[in-house]
Amino acid sequence: MKCTNCEHLNDGGNFCENCGTRLVRVDSPVKAAAAHPAPAVAQSVPPPQPNVHVENVKQASSMYFHYFMKVLKKPVSETTNVRADQLVNGLISIGLFSVIIPLIIYLSLDYKPDGAFFSVLVKPAFFYALFMILIASYSYVAIKLGRVEAKYADVLARFGSMLIPFVGIFVLAFVFSLLDMFLYPILLGVGFMGAVFIIPVLVISSFKKDQPSGLDTLYGTLLTYIAIFLTFIAMAAMIISTLISMVEDKIDSFFSPFG
Repeated sequence: MKCTNCEHLNDGGNFCENCGTRLVRVDSPVKAAAAHPAPAVAQSVPPPQPNVHVENVKQASSMYFHYFMKVLKKPVSETTNVRADQLVNGLISIGLFSVIIPLIIYLSLDYKPDGAFFSVLVKPAFFYALFMILIASYSYVAIKLGRVEAKYADVLARFGSMLIPFVGIFVLAFVFSLLDMFLYPILLGVGFMGAVFIIPVLVISSFKKDQPSGLDTLYGTLLTYIAIFLTFIAMAAMIISTLISMVEDKIDSFFSPFG
């Protein structure tokens, strides 16, 4: 042990053999650290990161709902100048419009056999969406015949945006169907026929209003209706039979307690 006064090395004891100074025991840094460990530093746990896809869906849903309500208040004035920047909202409207009728039918089934989800919901919704996109395409052809510089995405976005009021009618019909109210097939018919025969003329005229040359709006609309009619024939059996069966089921359920 080394004396702190005279630096004499002592073999032991409490006092220095050379000068008599009281010896002070000095622990090595390693032992001191072992005897007095440093306090543990709390490790910060990073917060869980949100799912990117879920957040994107939430953001898109919020934006669409805001757009939906804005168009629902003033359908024509809010959609007259819509372009491709609203294409996503337009496609969402077409998707909602196409899925509501098959969804009502699927939920109304008392017995759902194997494959009913695809055959009753997915497949009809696909054909409804295809039918609406075809109507938008016919409108686009009429607009191009009118010598209007418009992109297909512009027409599709405006068509889908103008579909929003009829999506609202379909949503109301869906609520009525959940409440088992008899009026919902009528609302479905009004919403479907209105979308098919009102939106094309609004879309065509909105693009043609500043372009007097080319095919006139009247003839462009007439050609569009002819194309719609020919397409509608291919789908009429499915649509009409669906509506009739829904009405018959409701009539039977209404009179069954009296039978």
